[in-house]
Amino acid sequence: MVQTVSSLLCLTLILLAGNSRLGAQASPHRGLWVGEVTLGQVNEVTVPLDENNVPRAPDPNQLTPTSDVAKLRLILHVDASGHVSLLKHVAVLARKAGDQLNETDLALVTDPRLYGEFPPQPAKRISSVAFDFADAKASRAVQEIADRAASAAAAAAQLNGATVASVTTAAQNAASTVLAEANAESAWSDFLGSELTPAIVRGIAGGDSTSDLEEAGQQLFESSFYQDTRGTAVVVALESALAGMPDGSPEEIAAREQVALNVAASFFETDLGYDRFLSSELFGDLIRQAGEVAAIAADASTPVAIDGFQAESGGGAVGVLSVGHGLENGHEVAVLGAAIQAYNGLHEITKLDDDTFQIDVPFVAGGNVDEYAASEHVSPTTVESPAHGLSDGDRITLRGSDLTDFNGKHFVTVIDDDRFSIELPYDSDPAVRGVWSTQSGPITDYSTVGDGTAGTLVTAPNHGLNNGDQIEILDSGDPYYNGLRTITRIDDDSFSIPLTFGTNPTEKGSWDVRRPIAAFRPPSVLPTLISSLGHGLLTGDRVTLSGSGNGDYNGDHFVTVVDVDSFSIEVPFDVATGDPVVKGAWVPAGGGSWRDAESIRTAINQASKVVEARNEAINLKVDSWDQRAPAAVEIVINAILRTAAVDGGILSLSGGYAATQDGWEALAEEVPRFVNPPTVPSLDYNQFVDADAGILAEGVGLASAAAAEAAVKESSNVIATAESIQRKALNAAMDAIVTTYSAASRSLLTELPLTGAFGPGESGLEGTILLPANHPTNPFRHFRHPDHARGFDVSRVIEMSFFSADDQPPGGSNYGVDQISGLYGEEISGLHKPLGPNKDIGLKVGGSFTLQRISLIDTLNGR
Repeated sequence: MVQTVSSLLCLTLILLAGNSRLGAQASPHRGLWVGEVTLGQVNEVTVPLDENNVPRAPDPNQLTPTSDVAKLRLILHVDASGHVSLLKHVAVLARKAGDQLNETDLALVTDPRLYGEFPPQPAKRISSVAFDFADAKASRAVQEIADRAASAAAAAAQLNGATVASVTTAAQNAASTVLAEANAESAWSDFLGSELTPAIVRGIAGGDSTSDLEEAGQQLFESSFYQDTRGTAVVVALESALAGMPDGSPEEIAAREQVALNVAASFFETDLGYDRFLSSELFGDLIRQAGEVAAIAADASTPVAIDGFQAESGGGAVGVLSVGHGLENGHEVAVLGAAIQAYNGLHEITKLDDDTFQIDVPFVAGGNVDEYAASEHVSPTTVESPAHGLSDGDRITLRGSDLTDFNGKHFVTVIDDDRFSIELPYDSDPAVRGVWSTQSGPITDYSTVGDGTAGTLVTAPNHGLNNGDQIEILDSGDPYYNGLRTITRIDDDSFSIPLTFGTNPTEKGSWDVRRPIAAFRPPSVLPTLISSLGHGLLTGDRVTLSGSGNGDYNGDHFVTVVDVDSFSIEVPFDVATGDPVVKGAWVPAGGGSWRDAESIRTAINQASKVVEARNEAINLKVDSWDQRAPAAVEIVINAILRTAAVDGGILSLSGGYAATQDGWEALAEEVPRFVNPPTVPSLDYNQFVDADAGILAEGVGLASAAAAEAAVKESSNVIATAESIQRKALNAAMDAIVTTYSAASRSLLTELPLTGAFGPGESGLEGTILLPANHPTNPFRHFRHPDHARGFDVSRVIEMSFFSADDQPPGGSNYGVDQISGLYGEEISGLHKPLGPNKDIGLKVGGSFTLQRISLIDTLNGR
């Protein structure tokens, strides 16, 4: 077992070396978000007459406010790597009976067919009727059969000597090609076997070009109507993961290869096995049991006092003095309570002699004090602003300052009528101080006032302004609007400004009420700054000062590091006596102990859930070179061991063991997450197009025969045209495979992947819900109307943009742990004649949305 654990520990270190390139930490926005869209704007589709009875079509890109609002429930899920899916429903199910201790005891299930795999229970289900979607790719496969059969039948029917049999053969030959092109999974399997082999992946990690792989991925995309993007996505994932990783030493090269292989492994998976393992009940049980046994074993291991520290290897390592320590080379120990924090933690030791062992961290020797001074760069910063009118706890927005770190939102503490403070370290009093405001917000639209009144109507949700308030408009895409403006209130969400309406730019900008800043000042009482070249300390280290001419400095102090040559102590600086002639010196304060960690690791290794999880991790590997799951287990176990060895069996704020809590944190922050394919054929789609199932193949025969008969019949009509022949063939083919269409419509798509990035100030999200023209539920298909045998593609292009972090609403007291807001837009095509001069604009609606996170579970349909 020692050899196995050691090799896994090395593997863990290799994986951690590549974390920053992998986006290794779980997304900070991961989990289930539920909220509401409020729609209050639409584009106008009617063409009214002006005063001269001349039709004047409104600008279809211009959204105008509605007299009332419509509300839609919005459900989004963000996975560990930050990918977002729109959901139509989700059930929160318990994985086992009894008390639910943690979210790993629960699952988010979007596929109703999985309900039977969970214990009987009173479950909670969240759904949205506003967003419904099936797997449009399945219906597209059927449509391709009808289109190809009809096109080939029409062409063959116009040849001399054409018969129903010959035309049927031509139609069937053309339509049969869909069977191979629709089988995306088979093509992907061929791609994996020939293009994404371990040898090719290792070559890319070693510096080989990705051009051949990229070309093959593009060919995979173009080879069928399915347009599989996985081949091109894996190239991006590999390049992103390897970017910036060093490749000099053999260890670094091995790390690059393993990272690349693990990235590739996530594209080999068909069931998100790695992600589901990390969110599984078993992994949760591993963390709970390992944390408990580690804490108990740590409490049973009595810490041993450290007699002192000394420099080893020229100061590159630390010798720990502990008489008769009884340790051997390679033993794991935890150093506790040392004044130099870098000494504390888990170490694999080198035995120097019976009374001394070495830990591999730099030695901090101490040094002379060169100078004492006032440390101005401390919190809080005083802001002078005459007659500010603020109260304690008010939140302001500061902008336009040369001190860029000061720009943003701050809570204030009032000092007097003309001064308040913000919790930032004082920097300086720059020439350009900026301004502050308590009222600000985004602008969502510009339009004409609409009642004949001069001016521009500005839509700004929940602005809170009154008539006569002066605001400044910032960052509008039309600079015409920017600047100081006096407003006239219209309602809670809009006001007007005294400017003739110009344009409605894409970038709307924001508004605020500006207030001046007269000066920035440091706090009135300042700590003492100590200059000591190359001190080597960290904030929170404890030092002992002695020999200073100012007795207040002598003794033990916790330090705050200012830079590599200075630190401060919490002794107020006195200008008169603060820098004595005799400066003195400092050394690390004494104290500390060590605890044997071997017994703790043994207890963890013997825990039943640890053994079970390690075995499951091995079974989950897609091949021998895939080390994701085993490494994840060891990363979490090492975090639990580290905390238990250092802190013992102390309890966390939540009441559980601190070691258990740190296991959860390691899962979120240290375990590598790998990019999964952005789109994967659904299980229903694969079953529908599977040649062995015969559903699609049967449709080929029916469509071909019907198209051939209709084409031959129409071609005998003396007024027939190539267009009429093809139309008749297509209608006949579609009528013949109604049951095939129905089967395709039963292909479930339980979540709709969205593109873009989720989070305040991020690029936003976009997705398309498509209802194909010949889907059985397409509203334009009517059984009793022959011209309506074929409908129109109906699409909903959804766009969501997020307010910046400064413009997000403060968190509420509801169950949700986080809240996020932004703007929502949707363009619907296919339900109305296209609008605009180019006939390319659909029905548009706009509004805002607010979401609350109600779960941190980052994987759907985990068991």
